[in-house]
Amino acid sequence: MVSIATISGLWILFYVSYSTNGLPLGWDTPYYVWRIHSAAISGISAFAINARYYDFLYPAVGSLISLAGLDPFGVELLVPVLLWIVGELIIVAIVRREMSDARASLIALAAGSTWFGLFRLSSDLHANLLGLVLMLSGTWLFLHAQGEARLRRLAPNALGLGGIVILSSLAHIETTIFVSATWLLGLVFSLWRGLVSFQRFVVLIATISLSLLPGVIIFWYQQQWVAGLLQGRLPAIPTMPLATWILYLGPVGFVCLFALPVVFYLKRLQISSRIIALTFSWLLLSLAIGFTQYLDQSITPFSERAIILTPTPFLAAIVIPRLRSFKLTNQLKGIALIFIITIGGSTVYYIDIGYRFYGTSISDSASASLQYLQSTRVIDPNRSVFLFSERPNQLGSSDHNDFWVGAYLGDHYSYLGRVDFLMAGLETPFANDQSAQISRLFLNGLRIAQVRNLTIVYIADFNYPDPMPSFYWTFLHPLSKSVYEMNQTAWNPNQVLIPAYSSVLFSTGGWYSTQGTWARSGSSLELNSTRPNQVANVSLAFAAPQESTYNIVLRIWDGVPANPVSVVLDGTYIHQLTYTGTSMAVNASIFSGVLTKGVHTLTLSVGDEPTMSQYLNLDYISISKP
Repeated sequence: MVSIATISGLWILFYVSYSTNGLPLGWDTPYYVWRIHSAAISGISAFAINARYYDFLYPAVGSLISLAGLDPFGVELLVPVLLWIVGELIIVAIVRREMSDARASLIALAAGSTWFGLFRLSSDLHANLLGLVLMLSGTWLFLHAQGEARLRRLAPNALGLGGIVILSSLAHIETTIFVSATWLLGLVFSLWRGLVSFQRFVVLIATISLSLLPGVIIFWYQQQWVAGLLQGRLPAIPTMPLATWILYLGPVGFVCLFALPVVFYLKRLQISSRIIALTFSWLLLSLAIGFTQYLDQSITPFSERAIILTPTPFLAAIVIPRLRSFKLTNQLKGIALIFIITIGGSTVYYIDIGYRFYGTSISDSASASLQYLQSTRVIDPNRSVFLFSERPNQLGSSDHNDFWVGAYLGDHYSYLGRVDFLMAGLETPFANDQSAQISRLFLNGLRIAQVRNLTIVYIADFNYPDPMPSFYWTFLHPLSKSVYEMNQTAWNPNQVLIPAYSSVLFSTGGWYSTQGTWARSGSSLELNSTRPNQVANVSLAFAAPQESTYNIVLRIWDGVPANPVSVVLDGTYIHQLTYTGTSMAVNASIFSGVLTKGVHTLTLSVGDEPTMSQYLNLDYISISKP
């Protein structure tokens, strides 16, 4: 009861502290709200096909609950904490049966209820959480099948184990593959130590491998699809720093890893039982996969999950009671004290770090905008495309914002990038993997050739720059304080203004944005260095809707004489900017000629002559037909 009260208390505390207007907590949670709603509307079979059978079980189960009367927001409020509690109870049941030690069971109860794996997955990785709970129940059956005295019971146990693996594969295949791999390695250790007969070994190996095969095939096709978004490769994700390892291990996991060499040194631990073989296999794989990210950054997400799932509860139940040299661990009352310290210390730790994982990840104004669209139905989401853009320090946020649109409004179309590219029927180019992947994911579901027949919705909170440039008012019609509908008849494809500072493709040097009353973009892209030590470059992309003659004009601030600015269009030098020192905004014409249909790149290079300053203050780029 203490552990359940601890979990429930943390859950309530997080909602009281971090929830905005009672909305569910967690970064990915709106995704599940949206998918639960979609599954309830379209039906589970249609939803599963649309999801390519990948990780669809949690939304499918949630849709059944919502059809029973609990709305998707309510499902996300209650189901994760219930799965956390169930997962903890399964852990205790495994330790109690396999170790038959009251001290180990008490430690498992404390470590299980405060396991970072359950804490983290419960926040927003709910498909992972369901997969983990299913595989924990499979772990109970897996260990039981190895020790069942009656050989005739092996077939039913193996059949049940295979069924759990298949079911878990539909919940979260990555978690299923990982835990199954620990089972397979644990079987090898058990066979080596004589803890399982060869016959059982063969039957269980075959059962796990065959039942895992359909999920592996689905996973392989899913990864091929994801890689296809980036021309055949997975996105490169920054690796985990040491501080993140410590964070994910949590206090108990960190202590157990340090205590492990001690019990080995004291010769109080060897692979003498099936649960020890499994735990060390699990730990070995967690650490091995965790370190693999430093060889290939595309593996970082899988490495992160492997570290999150370090088997702390089982490790604590095995290691701590073996520290018999310490009086606390040699007596049940001492273990009871450790139980209290573990529960209390971990609770304080999770309260301290809870804001990192538990929080309503939407602003009040964005929530109000979506509630307005939900209540008024002034637009039809099924025939609307929502425009998103990202700040340089918030790459990947558009995917999350799109989840919130889906959570409130249901299925819709989405586009990541600039409105001029959308209206030209083109993909906005990005130099980073995260934005490029999300952009292509959105485009896969968008009939971009028919965008003229769709309503284009612009929500200020989901776009950058904010506040938006003043010239956007010529084609954006306000529906509410922060919600706009694009007036497509007012859009002039023959005169497109591109805000510079929010449209940078890539740059070198000390570029930054600065607000100024002269800038019609609200803020301008500026470079101002009195001691240049390298050529400063900045590249921006623009679209030519069709092959035609175009004029390109830069609106700049004509400041003091400085290093000249070379202008390159699609790799070809076309112009050099110089200053006359009028201290006024001027329109500098840099190109007039024919451009082919498609995406073009403009690069500005500011010289590094040390006797002159590096300076450029760019408001916008004008692309127009004569």
